[in-house]
Order: sequence, then structure tokens, then C-alpha cells
Amino acid sequence: MDNLELLSEYSLFLREKKEEGKKVVAFISHDNIPEELLDAAGFVPLRLMFAGNDELMDASHDYLSPSTCAFAQSCIGLFSIKPSHYRFLDIIDYFIISNHCVSDICASEIISKYFNIPRLNFYISYTKNDNSGKYFKLELLDFKDQLEKISGIKIKNEDLKESIRNYNNFKKKIFEFSNLNIIGSEKLRVLQRAMLYGPPFLPELESHIQMFKENQVQKTDNLKGILITGGSIFLNDFLIDLIEEAGGNVIFFDTWVGYSYYSQIFEDNIIDSIENPLDLLVNRFKNNIYDDHSVPNFLENKISQIELVYQEYFKKTGRKLGIINHIIKFCDHISLMSSHLKNRLQQKGISVLNLERDYSKANRGQLSTRIEAFLEMM
Repeated sequence: MDNLELLSEYSLFLREKKEEGKKVVAFISHDNIPEELLDAAGFVPLRLMFAGNDELMDASHDYLSPSTCAFAQSCIGLFSIKPSHYRFLDIIDYFIISNHCVSDICASEIISKYFNIPRLNFYISYTKNDNSGKYFKLELLDFKDQLEKISGIKIKNEDLKESIRNYNNFKKKIFEFSNLNIIGSEKLRVLQRAMLYGPPFLPELESHIQMFKENQVQKTDNLKGILITGGSIFLNDFLIDLIEEAGGNVIFFDTWVGYSYYSQIFEDNIIDSIENPLDLLVNRFKNNIYDDHSVPNFLENKISQIELVYQEYFKKTGRKLGIINHIIKFCDHISLMSSHLKNRLQQKGISVLNLERDYSKANRGQLSTRIEAFLEMM
């Protein structure tokens, strides 16, 4: 299924939810928004995880400086132009203003203000300690209160816990799928689709797992294994194609669209043992040590995570794994640590390519050359 068909089906899915009386709440995709609260309140979470192009980036410049994260620019461009296959943006009821990064909060506020979408506020701490956990719970309580005022319905603990359980089972199944030995573009296509739809996608996800288990026809042995870290490969981005055309295969997506999302799971006994479901969400935030809000230990945690995947891959295949640190242009979170990450991993004998780019198709040839050279060096 190509992306245009997916977007058409997703638009129909959202419109059906609207006809059922549900409200659509959009947010710029990152890994700390409590989807379960939205679900328990009867709302539909909509992750903005759509890559850009020159047209979308240029369309944002009336609102935001060109020296801003290319992904944030593209998000604004989507609402400014609203290409035909993104018409579902018209049915968004609320937009979450959050502060994962400076570009996130700027773009979210611009989208809410200039495109007349009521805002919901949800702010997160940039540190991971006891006080940040307490702050996160206060934000959860405030966010819950905002949702209850809109819906006019009290969110019951049992409903929230049931939503947490549903998302937990869903993420476990994504985890299972992510471990299949298949071509990276196929894996990414299903991951993106799963994260757009959420738990309603579970039956189809199970079908994908069964199909790939029964029909292991895709050979990856002659391709060079790649781990993508840094910025996600979003829907309609061509980067995965460049990697595969050069002879590489992404076996691990260490990004928002990937491990950062589906690794946030609980053991079933933990869900049962904690009375207040908000405490489960707080614990998940505190245990999410591999994202770039894990100050001050983000770099150490990220290096240990990549090294673990590298060693497991080498043990399993006898081959080395290459690391592409995908840096979306003007993304401060990723670029600030890029040289340190590369140096530390190279000291451990792990090959790293820091690949900084925006979504301009004019750079495609240059990107291909760099990726090909990196794979040859491996």
C-alpha cells in the first residue's frame, strides 16, 4: 500500500470516528504525550508524523524562521497548504501544545493560533528525577481536568487503566513485529501505520506478523545492517529508499517512530498492582531513559542502548552494524550531541554517519553519495 492510499484510508477512519461523536486531538509526534488519557476520555489521538518537502517548508516561512527544525516547518506547512491527501487536518478539534523542544512549542502554538484550533496544554520536565516525576503527575492531573471539561465526563480510573492495558498490549505486539527479519522499508511502513491508528490496528498488525512469519521470502543477508538513531523517518520521507538503494537495510529504528514508542511497556502484574493509573504513566515517564529528555544522562543511556543492539546483532549474524545518526536540519536536540555520540561510538569500534539534512529533494543525490560511501567503508 502506498502512502497516498494509506492517507486516504486514514482520512476515512478519522471521519468515521467523528460521526461516532469523538473528537480528534492532534499533536507533534514525540514520546511523552499520554495517548491513554485521550483514549479514556473518548478522544482520537492524531500524531503529526508526516515528512515534508520543499513546498511545505517554504509555506511555513510566513510564520516561522527558515532556520527552524525542518520537521516543525513541515508541520506548519501542512496546515498552511493542506494538500488534498491531508484534508483530514480540517476535522481536528484540539491541538496539544507541548514542549518537547523549542521548535515543538513554537510550531504547536503557531498552528493553534493561526489556524484557529483550540489548544490543550501539556508540558514536561527536561530532567529525570523525583521532582520531575512529581511535576509530570501534576501535568497529567491538569491535562485530565482539561479533557473532562471538554467532554463533560469524568475519566474513571478503571477506564484509564483499561486504556493503558490496551495500549500496552498493542505496543507488545509492535515489539514482536519489530524483531522480524524483514526489509526495513516494509517494517517502517507497518510501524508508521500502527502508530497512526493505535490499538484499532492490532488485528491487522497480528495479520502482518503471521504473514511475515509464514512467508520469509525477503532476503536481507546480502544487505548491510543499519541502525537509525536521531530523528525519525516520517511518512512520505524518501530516506529509507536511499539506504536500501545503496545496499543497506535498517534493522532497528531507535527513534520516536520505533523503539522510543513501543519499548514503553509494563509487565501485566505492574498494571494490576498500582491502584492509581496516573502513577503508571508517571513511572513510564521516569523509566523512559533513552529519549532526549533524560538529562543529564541522555548521552550515556543512548550509547549503552546502541552498543547493546550492536553487540546482539554481531552475535547473531557475525556482521557489524552501521549507525546512521539522522539529524533533521536545525534540530537542536539531536545536533548538539551528534559529534559526542559519534566520537564515543567510534572509540568502541562502531561506524557512525552523522547525516544532517532537510526534506529538500534537491539534496537527494548528495545524500545518496554519502550513504553509499558510508556503506562501502563498512
